[in-house]
Amino acid sequence: MKLSNLLTGVAAIGILAIPGAALAQDEAVQPAAAPQQAGVGEIIVTAQKRSESLNKVGLTIQALSADDLVKQGVNDVADLAKVVPALTVANSIYNTPVYTLRGVGFYENSLAAYPAVSVYVDEVPMPFPALVGTAALDVERVEVLKGPQGTLFGQNATGGAINYIAAKPTDSFKAGVSASVDSFGEVNADGYVSGPLSDTLRARVAVKTAQGGAWQKSQTRPDDDKLGDKELYMGRLLVDWTPTDRLSLMLNVNGMIDKSDPQAGQYIALFPQAGPTVGAGLAATPFAQNKPRVADWNPDRRPKGDDRQWQAALRADYELSDALTLTSISSYIDYKRKQTNDPDGVAVESLEFLFDGSLKSFSQELRLASDASGPFSWIVGGNYEHTTSREFADQYAGQSSVVANLGFPSNTNTFFLNSQIDNYAVFANADYEIVPNLTIKGGVRYTKSKRDAQTCTRDAGNGGAAGFFTVVSTSVRQAIDPTAAPTPAIPAGGCVTLDAATFLPTLYQGSLDEDNVSWRVGADFQALPELLLYANVSKGYKAGSFLFTNASSTDQFAPVTQESVLAFEGGFKASLFDRRAQFNLAGFYYQYTDKQIRGKRIDPVFGVLDALVNVPKSSLTGVEAEIQAEPVDGLKLRFGGTYIMTRIDEYTGVGFSGGVKNFEGNPIPFAPDLSLNLSADYEFALSDSVNAFFGGTMTHNSSTYSVIDTVPTAKLKAYTLVDLRAGLSFADDAYRISVFGNNVTNEYYYTNAPILYDTQVRYTGRPASYGVAVSARF
Repeated sequence: MKLSNLLTGVAAIGILAIPGAALAQDEAVQPAAAPQQAGVGEIIVTAQKRSESLNKVGLTIQALSADDLVKQGVNDVADLAKVVPALTVANSIYNTPVYTLRGVGFYENSLAAYPAVSVYVDEVPMPFPALVGTAALDVERVEVLKGPQGTLFGQNATGGAINYIAAKPTDSFKAGVSASVDSFGEVNADGYVSGPLSDTLRARVAVKTAQGGAWQKSQTRPDDDKLGDKELYMGRLLVDWTPTDRLSLMLNVNGMIDKSDPQAGQYIALFPQAGPTVGAGLAATPFAQNKPRVADWNPDRRPKGDDRQWQAALRADYELSDALTLTSISSYIDYKRKQTNDPDGVAVESLEFLFDGSLKSFSQELRLASDASGPFSWIVGGNYEHTTSREFADQYAGQSSVVANLGFPSNTNTFFLNSQIDNYAVFANADYEIVPNLTIKGGVRYTKSKRDAQTCTRDAGNGGAAGFFTVVSTSVRQAIDPTAAPTPAIPAGGCVTLDAATFLPTLYQGSLDEDNVSWRVGADFQALPELLLYANVSKGYKAGSFLFTNASSTDQFAPVTQESVLAFEGGFKASLFDRRAQFNLAGFYYQYTDKQIRGKRIDPVFGVLDALVNVPKSSLTGVEAEIQAEPVDGLKLRFGGTYIMTRIDEYTGVGFSGGVKNFEGNPIPFAPDLSLNLSADYEFALSDSVNAFFGGTMTHNSSTYSVIDTVPTAKLKAYTLVDLRAGLSFADDAYRISVFGNNVTNEYYYTNAPILYDTQVRYTGRPASYGVAVSARF
C-alpha cells in the first residue's frame, strides 16, 4: 500500500474521529511477545535500553500491553495509578500532576520542578510532569520501572521511570477507530492509520480527542453550574525510514491543545494564617459535604485551561558493525500554559490565580552499545539538556486573613519565576556472565547540573502592594535601627519581596550548581530455566529546585538542594505450571538523604507560608508481589501488591498550623502502606466469528497523608475502587462493542488534601460512571 492509500486512510480518520477517546490497537502492533499460546506469554521489554525478555531482567518492572490498558480504562499517565500498585497521582493546586512510586515523589507546583518519577516515550524524556499529556497516545505497551533508575535514565528518577512505547508504523496498511461515551456525557475518540510510503519509508498517524463530561457541581449553585468539561485534542506523526540495512531513523512529531477545566477543590477546613479574622463571605461559607461531586468556585473567575504543546523527536540508529550500534536521540518540546485556577474550594475570592507560563526544553543523547547476545554487553553514552521556563501568576485574595487582619490591599499582587537549566551527563552500563547462568551488572553516571532562577512578588501596577510593603519595610528596618531612613517608595509594578537580610525590596536571584554520581551494582542468577534470582544496590539523585509562590521575604524562595536515595533490592521471577502462571517477588529498603518536601516557614508579617525544605534523613522498607495466570484458556488473572513502611528519621521544622515541631517518626506523604491491584478478564467463543468477554479491576490504597505533618484533615483515607466491563467482539476482534462501569460502588475518595492560605481542600476522585465503547480495525 503506497502513499495514496495512506492519505485516504488519514482522511477517513478525520471523518470518523468524532469527540471521544479509547485506544484502538491493530493486531500487527502488539507488545513484542512470543506467538500466542495458552498461559502467560513472554514479554520483551526495553527497560535497559535494549530488547530483553522481562523474565530475564533483574529489575522490578510492570509491563502492560495496549490491550491491558484499554480493558482497564487507562487513558493517560494518571490512570496508571489504577493498575500499578504503589503508584499514586495527586493533583496540585496549580493543576500540575505529582507522581509518587513506592513512596518516592516530589510535591511541587512549578512547571520546571523535576519529578522523582520520570516519564519517557520511546526513551525520549518528557522531563517535567506538565509535558506528559501526549505520552499515552496510541501505545504498544508501557513499562513501569520501580526503584532508582539513575544510571540509564538519569537523575530525577529516584522513584522510578515510566516508559511508553508508541505503536510503530506497519509494513502493510492498517487503520482503526474507537469511541466511547459515559454517563457524565464525556465523549472520547481516537484513531490511527499506518502503512508504507515506499520500500524504505513507513508512517503512522494517530489522533485523539475528549469532549464534555462535567462531573463537579457547585455547592452554592447546584442546579446552574457544573465543572469538569474536557476539551482535548492531540495527534502524532511517526515516520520510520531505513535508507540502508545499517541505518534507521524514526521521527516523532506530536502536539496537544488542552482547554479542559481544572479541577476545583472541596472546602473542608479553615486555617486563618494572618490572624483570626477572614472576610465575611469566607467566614459564612459552610464546609463541603462528603459527596464526591460537590465543590465550589467563583463564577466570576471560572476555572478554565488553555495548554498547548508540540514536540519533535528524532532517533537514529547506525550499526557500525554487527556487534556495535551508535544511537542518537534528539528532542525539542515547546509548552505553553494559560489557566484560570480557583483552588480554594469556595465561591468567594479567597485564593484564585490567573496563570501564564511556558517551557522550552531541548535534550540530546548519544550512546554506543554492544551486541547483547554474548556473555559481555555494554552501553556508554552522554546526555545534554537545556530548559528555559517562564511562569507568571496574578493572585486574588480579597476574602483572605491577610486582607482582613493586616489591611493588605486585595487584588494587587503578582508573582513570577524564570528558570534556566543546563544538565550534562556521561554514563556507562555493563553486564557480564562470569559463569553460566550468573551475570554481574553495574552502571555509573556522572551528572553536572546548573539552575539559575529569578523571582519575586510584584505590585500589580496600581500601587496597592507597593505602598503596603514600603510601610512594612520601613517599620521593620526602623524597629531594628531607629536611625534608619525610610524605605524609598516602591514603584507601581515593582518587586515587593523583602530581602531577608536588609528588609529592602529586591528581585531574588538564586543559583544551584550541583553534581553527583549515580551508580548501580547487582547480580542475576538463573537458578533454573524458569527461575531468576536477583539482587541490586543503587544510588540515585534528584536535582534541586526553586519555589514558585507569592513570597514576602526572600527566605521563602530558598531552594531545596539535591536529594539522594540509597536502595537495596532483591527478589525472584518464576514461571510456574508450564507457564500457566508467573510469580514475581521483591523486597527493598531505601535510605533517603535530604529528601525534598513541600513544608512551611514562619513569616513575621504573614504567618505560616509555603516553602521547600530538605528532610535530612528518612527511610522506607517494603515488599512487592506480582502474579499473572491463565489457569484455563481465555481466563487471565493479574494481581499486584505492595506493602511499604515509611519514616522520617530526622527533621525538625515548622508545623502546618505554626510552631516548631519534631517530625521524627512521621510517615512520608503520598505513601500508602498497602497498595493492591487485581484484574480478571474472561473471553470465550459464542460462534466461529463472535466472542464474548467480561472482566473487572479492583484497586485498593490504604490511608496516607498529603503533608509531612499528621494534621487529621490532611489524612487521605483508605479506599477501594471497582471497575467492571463486558462486551462482544466480531470477526477475529476486528470489531468490538462493550459496556463499562467505573467506581461502580460509588466510593468517596480523594487523592490530595492541600492546606492553602486560610482554606484546606480535597481533590476528590470521580464517582460512579457508566458507558459504552465501540472500536473497529481495518
